[in-house]
Amino acid sequence: MVTLDWTATEIALSLGISPVGCAEISGYKTWVNVANEGLADAVDVGRRQQPSLEAIRKLQPDLILTSRYRHASIARALGEIAPVHLIDDQENEDDMLASVYQSAHQAGAALSRSDDVARLLESFDGEIEKLRTGHAGQVEGRKLVVAQPLPGVPRLRAFAPNAAISGLLRKIGFADGSQMSAQPFGFATVDLEGLASLENDSTLFILGEAIPDDLLHASLWPMLPIVAQGNVRLTGIPSWPFGSTASLKHLARQIVTRFV
Repeated sequence: MVTLDWTATEIALSLGISPVGCAEISGYKTWVNVANEGLADAVDVGRRQQPSLEAIRKLQPDLILTSRYRHASIARALGEIAPVHLIDDQENEDDMLASVYQSAHQAGAALSRSDDVARLLESFDGEIEKLRTGHAGQVEGRKLVVAQPLPGVPRLRAFAPNAAISGLLRKIGFADGSQMSAQPFGFATVDLEGLASLENDSTLFILGEAIPDDLLHASLWPMLPIVAQGNVRLTGIPSWPFGSTASLKHLARQIVTRFV
């Protein structure tokens, strides 16, 4: 099997299946960082957006698993190499957490591992419920805005209420910290003026180990209400908010533990 999207790769590895080929292996190991040992013998087949058909063909895979959003346009060419299964990880833009469940079920069916996926999702739900019940006093009703730094500019990619991570945090007991409407892909770019409009009792969680210099050195940064009130926190090591159950669970834990 070859996987051409990190969500597909994460699901396969979470099920104990090691792809013979994978797109952007080094990036997956850095950002997603789920079951990396399962990629020890995998061959990198190029970029996620533009995988190498020649490299895939050389591996003679029995199946290609990837995202409908990313690779529907080349599905016919991929199908000349091996059966292609496209998962709908971006289908439900109003509730992208629902798409996480859907894509896991689709991958399980493609891999003939539907029962294993059912157990995986049951475990996921159970662990999220433990986070909710175990830390209700610290997190219930706390308003959050989760954001990802954008390199080289004093802006952040802020996740909207329809993002998978936002939906997951609501299940744990957090509340949305902004009035942002649903956004394509679950996020919108926010500048310093946009951050200034966040509610005073919101906490801004930045994905990373340090506040980017582009923000810190901006004259407006220290005057932002959330900054002046000490309501900016960091998740720590790189986190992947666009993945499947394992990466989302890891990110949720990172956020919860910074409130307890």
